[in-house]
Amino acid sequence: MIPAPEERYIPTAAVSQPPLANPGGTSIPTTLPGHSVPPQEARQKRRRGWLYIALIAVLLVALTGSALGAYLYYPRSTPPNQTTIVGHAFFLSSGLLGSINSNQGITDELQINLQNLPDPPSGKRYYAWLLNDQQLDLPAIAIGPLALNHRQVTMTYSDPQHNNLLTNYSHFLITEEDAIQTPTNPSLDTNTWRYSAVFSAKPNPADTTNHFSLLDHLRHLLSQDPKLKLVGLGGGLDIWLFRNTSKILATAGSAKDAQKKCTPDPNDQSCAFIHRSLVRILDYLDGSTYVQMDVPLDTPVYIDLTIARVALLEFDVLHQQPPGYLRHIGTHLRELSNAPGVTAAQRTLAIQITQAINNVQHWLEAVHADAVKLEKMDNSQMSQPGTLSIFDDLFTNANYAFVGQFDPNTSTVKEGVVQIHNNIQKLATFDVTPCTINNGKNSCS
Repeated sequence: MIPAPEERYIPTAAVSQPPLANPGGTSIPTTLPGHSVPPQEARQKRRRGWLYIALIAVLLVALTGSALGAYLYYPRSTPPNQTTIVGHAFFLSSGLLGSINSNQGITDELQINLQNLPDPPSGKRYYAWLLNDQQLDLPAIAIGPLALNHRQVTMTYSDPQHNNLLTNYSHFLITEEDAIQTPTNPSLDTNTWRYSAVFSAKPNPADTTNHFSLLDHLRHLLSQDPKLKLVGLGGGLDIWLFRNTSKILATAGSAKDAQKKCTPDPNDQSCAFIHRSLVRILDYLDGSTYVQMDVPLDTPVYIDLTIARVALLEFDVLHQQPPGYLRHIGTHLRELSNAPGVTAAQRTLAIQITQAINNVQHWLEAVHADAVKLEKMDNSQMSQPGTLSIFDDLFTNANYAFVGQFDPNTSTVKEGVVQIHNNIQKLATFDVTPCTINNGKNSCS
């Protein structure tokens, strides 16, 4: 079935930052990862204004900007009896996405922040690399020379083709080599290896079914989830949670605007647009397998049929495949927290993300209840002024689910999908430590 024109899939550029509302109006951001460009009908309705999140979004930028947030989140102090951490390297997403079945534009950048590095000897220079520890025939990625500034390094590497770096690379390495001639590959002499960090690929012995490692969980969340790949969706669980929840917010706002023009006339086009919008919301929440429980049996699926294969919510724990996004992400976070090699910072962050998932689950269930109630109304009922309060509630909960809920009493944000998206990216952070040589063997080799 071909999606309705309002839901044509047109990827657009984006960054992994919370979206900003337009303070002069109230329009939904149009540069979201994988976010469709709406047709004239939806654009005209959005221009009339309905998104009241400028203050919240500004606060979210301050609180959860992915690059700065990841850098500040991880502690720089070294607990007793632990290896010194000289800094971090963490993945970012440019948002320059490929097709629906591609994972391009996600974790296609690497931000490096290092401190307290001694100057290399005269004639030498530090070089950074990304290595694959499992495929020996996969060449290393040359990040480039590191320019020290008062013993510190801050730089960003972007893959020229916007390929997903986490798909193939799990080892960050710094070598000390000749300053005059830039090496093409890292030296095979491990005595030149100075700093390193690796995501553990050791299977969790407690996971007797899948044998997933820390690296597996990170890749399922951010690079490519195998269950999504089976249904034709490229990328990890995180980006699809972000995309689909942003679509629900945009659609809820459009439906709320259209209610003002809805009349009891059975052929009223504004009412018809609202009904299509409500079905779209349920398509995202229920998925194509379960949406028929909430709409008439002959109702078409209005969103892309591949996207509709996976629901945001969970309706059948035993048989729903793939699982709903919220439950599926929660499962990976729980198992990641107990995987060999997980850091204390990653475990703490997983707990924080899990709480945000619980928040989003509550808000999206409220959106679901309102959408079902409104979709069952005829035009006469839907056009009543009193119905606007249900549309307000629908939109408010969709807004909370995406950007979080700001509490002015405590000046804190009850986190939503924007924060989940940023924090899941922070999970893929390398703790960079010095290499040591004992009995002729380099600890980083």
